[in-house]
Amino acid sequence: MRLMINRIHGVFRRLPGFLVFGILLVGCGLQGRPKLDAADIRFAAFYSDYLSRSGVSTKGGAVPSQTISSVGLDTLFARHGIDQKGFDAKLQAYSRNPQLWREVLEQVRRNLHKGE
Repeated sequence: MRLMINRIHGVFRRLPGFLVFGILLVGCGLQGRPKLDAADIRFAAFYSDYLSRSGVSTKGGAVPSQTISSVGLDTLFARHGIDQKGFDAKLQAYSRNPQLWREVLEQVRRNLHKGE
């Protein structure tokens, strides 16, 4: 009987710690979606422009792909204020943060729909 009382007392003693831990876990889960910064929005604009010039359709129909020349790609980089080094760095960052990449893709989708 004494052993059971000690176990119950131990559980109640640890309960506040478990509650704090649980609240922290819930709070982390409720933080929501990552926010896009200016560089992410610029990347999304570049990618949207690239896709639209490549023949991507937002209407779901298959559109023949068009190849963009290296000069055309350099023009897109310049138009959006992105260089190859910054582009590569953003791609690496997105590969480490799939949620942020998903947000960028959602922004690309919105950009493409605006351009219809």
